[in-house]
Amino acid sequence: MNYKFFLIVTIIFFISCGGSESEEGNPDGTSTDFPNFVDSNNLRIFARKGVSTTFLNNVGAAYGEMFKTSANVDQSMRSKYLSVSKEKYVYQRVGVDGMASNSNFNPGTPPKPYTDNATDYIWEMKTGGADQIGEVIEHLLHTVTAVTMYLAYSDWNFKNSSSPLYLAMNEAVNKGIYDISSYDDLKNDEAYHRIITQEYAYWLILAEWDYYETAGKKESGMTGNGEFTIGTPSEIQTQLPLGHKLYKDYIEKILSIPNKANIIALFP
Repeated sequence: MNYKFFLIVTIIFFISCGGSESEEGNPDGTSTDFPNFVDSNNLRIFARKGVSTTFLNNVGAAYGEMFKTSANVDQSMRSKYLSVSKEKYVYQRVGVDGMASNSNFNPGTPPKPYTDNATDYIWEMKTGGADQIGEVIEHLLHTVTAVTMYLAYSDWNFKNSSSPLYLAMNEAVNKGIYDISSYDDLKNDEAYHRIITQEYAYWLILAEWDYYETAGKKESGMTGNGEFTIGTPSEIQTQLPLGHKLYKDYIEKILSIPNKANIIALFP
């Protein structure tokens, strides 16, 4: 299915709802639409019916890999990030691949107090491997950057064209490294700036982590792909200094690079 299209649809859905959609929920923290969940590092990960418990737990474990001990982590910044995630009720949704292909698909209503501090879905595929890893890492990082970082730090304000995030994104666009032409139809939509900065941040972090091949995002003949052409830390450092600084100032001080062997083992 077209994941980019569904990403766009779900983000627009939340903006149009204005954060008003939630239900009282059940005593165990579930809701009609989300009968299961797991918590990982102050992120609640809700699952739709049909998602396997193993996959749900492994998504939580993958997020946990991003919070392992690292010499580069600034504990005060990590603590702030985790506190904001908890206090603002940030959450991630997980569904079964293919369920959104139904034209009547509803993104689901979370239980109170969870409202609109979420972005897109992670889909459980029929098989593991690089595509499944890419699916998990991509959408966890969307939640990290477009939700929690946005709420925690003004430098990550995707609505401000003068923010370090926006300036770094424009650096990549102007140098022909980041191609945003596939989003042209959204230029007049409220979600446009959120989407193009969210995708930029994901590609940036994936390159800094040297994860393009592991996540199945490397295309033949380049280190990156058609949308983001470079995919290694050294290329980011030399070609995108603003992006590299954004990564060093924030992401490296909050997240750890997930152990590749552990991630591969979670989604075989």
